[in-house]
Amino acid sequence: SLIYAHCPIMDGAAQLIDALSTDGWRLAVGSSGPTENVDLVLDGLARRHLMSPVVTGRDVSRGKPDPEIFQRAAELAGISPDRCLVIEDAPVGIQAARAAGMKCVALLSTGRHRSDFASQPPDLIVQSLGELNSTRLASLFDS
Repeated sequence: SLIYAHCPIMDGAAQLIDALSTDGWRLAVGSSGPTENVDLVLDGLARRHLMSPVVTGRDVSRGKPDPEIFQRAAELAGISPDRCLVIEDAPVGIQAARAAGMKCVALLSTGRHRSDFASQPPDLIVQSLGELNSTRLASLFDS
């Protein structure tokens, strides 16, 4: 499976990345943001070596809610979209993940509410990254 992490450096991010990597998940980044912003986050997390591929707004011609960014990352990773999972904090990101045929988790970051995702429901909504682990994420593929 492939998982995309799109989040500012927040509580639990490094721990989740480490745990998923240890459990054999393939980790990637799919962010419409500028490459410089993505680099800042990856450097801040000190987890760049665990993320491949890294796809940014510079690598695609269409931004979210278009699925191109996630499709490109899956293609580069050599993993079928139906075996990918996206963690997103924005409704347009959930829309892009759905359009790409991927499982998705909505992270209620600052200023986000469950109702923000009502029109494009994710497979799971969490308040924090600490609620996620390999078992919980893998179970999304069983549903």
